[in-house]
Amino acid sequence: MIEKYSRIPLAMASAAILTAFGGQAVAETTLNAVSSLQSTNTLTKSWLTNYMKVLNASNSSVKIKYLGGQEIVPPRKAAGALKRGVFDILNSPTAYYIGTVPEGYAILASNQGPKVFRKNGAWELLQEIYAKKAGGHLLSWGNSMTSYNMYLLGEPKLDSDGVPNLKGVKMRATGTYRPLFRALGASTINIKSSELFTALQRGTVAGFGWPDVAIVQLGVHKIVKYRVIPNFYQTNTVTTVNLASWSKLTKSQQDAMTKLAISYETASVHWMEKERLAEEKVMKAAGVKDIILKPSAASKYLDIAHGEIWKELKNRSEHADKLRKLMYFPGKANRQATLGGLKLRD
Repeated sequence: MIEKYSRIPLAMASAAILTAFGGQAVAETTLNAVSSLQSTNTLTKSWLTNYMKVLNASNSSVKIKYLGGQEIVPPRKAAGALKRGVFDILNSPTAYYIGTVPEGYAILASNQGPKVFRKNGAWELLQEIYAKKAGGHLLSWGNSMTSYNMYLLGEPKLDSDGVPNLKGVKMRATGTYRPLFRALGASTINIKSSELFTALQRGTVAGFGWPDVAIVQLGVHKIVKYRVIPNFYQTNTVTTVNLASWSKLTKSQQDAMTKLAISYETASVHWMEKERLAEEKVMKAAGVKDIILKPSAASKYLDIAHGEIWKELKNRSEHADKLRKLMYFPGKANRQATLGGLKLRD
């Protein structure tokens, strides 16, 4: 648990190693990392596979030691622990610390991706915000074309416009889904993802929001009956590095981590799409039925979803207008141009 690591100094261990250039000594640095999601979660596995393992296998003098996920630090306390220097790296959805960095909503409701934002100034602005509010260097945003769906035990009622009406329905929600579900009339309950299966079985909640991958690991595909289409938002799982830890790295170490971060942002999209397709077969085999909204209803549904998030950000951040201008482009299909025109699915 977190107490175990709060008693040790910042986990940035250095050791002298020899390079191939005449035996010149170079400091190898090991950074300790934690994820807010479980290590078995597909979003976490993507980072471990496509970033951490690749960095550790490279000739870079900076390495990463993964300590674990929710068993190390409760998800909603992880960002605070990172800021205090309990560990060096955090891989986490911004929803778990949206109260600290509400600008994480901009990533969620954007309809472009990191490749665009690293060029138009949005990423630089987000890095400034994360440094000031979270005490961390914003390193990467992976799995950016992974999106979310609404999942339900019962067939949803539709209003006169064909949009789901959740009045009287109890939904499990985090900061990611709460604005949308409440706008549709639902009451929301904060339940750990590890407890979701039991909550559905007992009728504590009748539905939830979740990415279009990583649902099979929860086992809830065995009891959920319906999935609402279209999907919405983009997963906002980002990697941040404690500012003190980042500043202690050499320029070459920082450059190596940044270069790999940019490659990871592309590689993770392809990796996640393969996972999604595999899970899709399992979902269909389990009998999960899709409720496909009519085009006009789907458009309104997405307008509500994104509008509520931008409205929430407007209430919480002085940067809302600038971020929306840089990160949301009316008329652009959600996620379609995330990687400069790459379209993995309709």
